Amino acid sequence: MKKAIRILLVDDHELVRHGLRHMLELEEDIEVVGDYSGVEEAFPEMARLSPDIILMDAEMPGVNGIDATRSLKRNGLNYDGDVIVLAESVDYRAEAVEAGAASYLLKDITRAELAQAVREVYWSKQSPEGREGFVKEAVDLVISPPANAAWLLRFMCQLEKRLHDNYASIMHTVGSWHLGTIITISLKPTALSGLLYQLGNMPEVQKVEEKGLAKDVFSKKFRILSRLSNRPSKRISITLKETSTARQESATVSN
Repeated sequence: MKKAIRILLVDDHELVRHGLRHMLELEEDIEVVGDYSGVEEAFPEMARLSPDIILMDAEMPGVNGIDATRSLKRNGLNYDGDVIVLAESVDYRAEAVEAGAASYLLKDITRAELAQAVREVYWSKQSPEGREGFVKEAVDLVISPPANAAWLLRFMCQLEKRLHDNYASIMHTVGSWHLGTIITISLKPTALSGLLYQLGNMPEVQKVEEKGLAKDVFSKKFRILSRLSNRPSKRISITLKETSTARQESATVSN
């Protein structure tokens, strides 16, 4: 049984804390060991709870998350773990990084993005042996334009179902009608061949090609805000079938 990543939540909004706890507790390798409304409550419990990472709100009454991070990382407090700062906007990013935060995330982050940020912060301090069993890599699925919006949505729904049932999860999606759509997934390194096979057999897909990494055409929110380099290791180009062609094939199969 692998060691779970131990998380301590500090946020003065109860609904936010409960939402974060719920998202993180859905991950098998992450354990929330406590949640508190403020630093004054949380810090006396740190020695007992031994969190690997503290997930902390930037703006709180009393001691805010930035000052608390600075105290933990620079003022001699006995804490060897890391801090991830959460905020409503990018306004405090520079201060958080200067204070010693390992990552800075916006509160509208998705479950997949949050879990990946937690894992990256944790993995960055582990030996190769400690990372074994946890490590996944980011892979970009690039869907070229133009694509019928309804057909693209159908493909994405089918993709999410197949990934969830197997070996990967969607981290985030960005898109433009003119540039195309990029779906970044978290994938076990040994599962690439299975992914290519799955994609090639989806009825919505015309062609699948593994490509070299080119310069990103989008600025992804998660990659901009994190101090860590969550860059994809692989890029897969996907061409969807024309809607009319795909419908004709589906009708032929059904008959």
